[in-house]
Amino acid sequence: MREYKFKRGFKPTNERLEELIVKHFGEFRKEDDVYIVKFGAIEELRLWLKDKKLYAESKTNPNVSEEVAVKTIKTYNRFLEELTGYTAKERQKMLKKEVERD
Repeated sequence: MREYKFKRGFKPTNERLEELIVKHFGEFRKEDDVYIVKFGAIEELRLWLKDKKLYAESKTNPNVSEEVAVKTIKTYNRFLEELTGYTAKERQKMLKKEVERD
């Protein structure tokens, strides 16, 4: 499971989350407060908001073509950047800091 913070000015609301899921992945289904997405190499991506953070759990298919894998990663990174305000590089830096603290 991954946890993503939101940059100041980027609101962690279900409405924004739904809007950006549709924009980047096309469709979703919802179980309680969990959004479930299937896209490219992602067999199941579970997204939810809690305590002003985005949580994500994913199951991926390793047996897809390189082209599908790259498209999936790029789409996921664009989605996260537009939703949270942090680029992939910034998210990587924050993750490294958290790992070093532990």
